[in-house]
Amino acid sequence: RIDASVPTLKALLEAGARVVVSSRTEEACADAERLLSAVGDVRAAMFPRSSNKPMQAVGMLRAGAALSGRHLALACASHSGEAFHRDAVLEMLASAGLDASFLQNTPTLPGDEQVRADWLAAGKGPTALAQNCSGKHAGMLATCVVNGWDTTTYRDVDHPLQRLMATTLEQIADDTVEATGVDGCGAPVMTLSM
Repeated sequence: RIDASVPTLKALLEAGARVVVSSRTEEACADAERLLSAVGDVRAAMFPRSSNKPMQAVGMLRAGAALSGRHLALACASHSGEAFHRDAVLEMLASAGLDASFLQNTPTLPGDEQVRADWLAAGKGPTALAQNCSGKHAGMLATCVVNGWDTTTYRDVDHPLQRLMATTLEQIADDTVEATGVDGCGAPVMTLSM
């Protein structure tokens, strides 16, 4: 049952007595076949953000990227910047003849609390390699290399890689990408309906 008249939940983020973020939610419950129930307008376009990563990785594989095991897992997910994550991202890049200087994702500190503390104690600052989306970016770069696509513009929405990502999302989700924005990691993020 879909009932757009039922009020959606409202999430608030407060800092002291001040609301700094207010957002309404849409909710859907589905099985493999159909939508079972919904609250709000679940057919409206929204940005799934990291939930798109596994579908984007399918596009990378279809385009010939040699990703498997932990490298495929890193292309499909966010990570916390631990040494084994960073090492695997470097392996992905090296297998494509690249290094960390090719990553164009937003530099950050590692997400893991202890790793971040040790990182800062060692005098290190934010890096693209430590950022939680560096695996996806390494996978995108590997896809560019295997296809002979420019690696310096891989985040541009009109780049062949990003056109491939949009087509793959549409095919898997059986939906239309209505808009593209920029995610926190600097890569395009494409809309789908819930």
